[in-house]
Amino acid sequence: MTKLMHLAVFHELQRMRVNKNPELLEISPEKTVLLEKQGKERQGRFDFLVQAKGRAIGIEVLTRPSKGKLKAKLPYASEVDEFIFVLPHDSMEFYRKRKMNGFKRAAPKKFLSSEFSSPKLQAWLLDYSNGKIAEKGAFSRLFEVKWEKQNL
Repeated sequence: MTKLMHLAVFHELQRMRVNKNPELLEISPEKTVLLEKQGKERQGRFDFLVQAKGRAIGIEVLTRPSKGKLKAKLPYASEVDEFIFVLPHDSMEFYRKRKMNGFKRAAPKKFLSSEFSSPKLQAWLLDYSNGKIAEKGAFSRLFEVKWEKQNL
């Protein structure tokens, strides 16, 4: 499944390059970077690091995502201008925003912490059945995220 997801992401990046969506200059798979966590440096690796015109985009593919795995990957976001989580479309259902269609949800909402409300975090949801990206958007638009109240 992991290889399928990586292949689908690579095809999507190539499609974006052909369509000149963001002008992608370089696509580097398995790019190693140094991360700082709790005052210590450690080595980390992006699944894809994309150099676009004037900005860097990091992409992390998670086959079986969980709240803990997503939190563990958040330090990678500080190294790039935009960070994209690629997840299966049917994963993290408890945290997904649902369309109401006039009816109340039976289950209570579950929220991800406010760390996920950063505007640089994006999510791509991959549909396994056709091997294509089904939905793209800001992480906080696709998933329920707690927003910190700011003192005005």
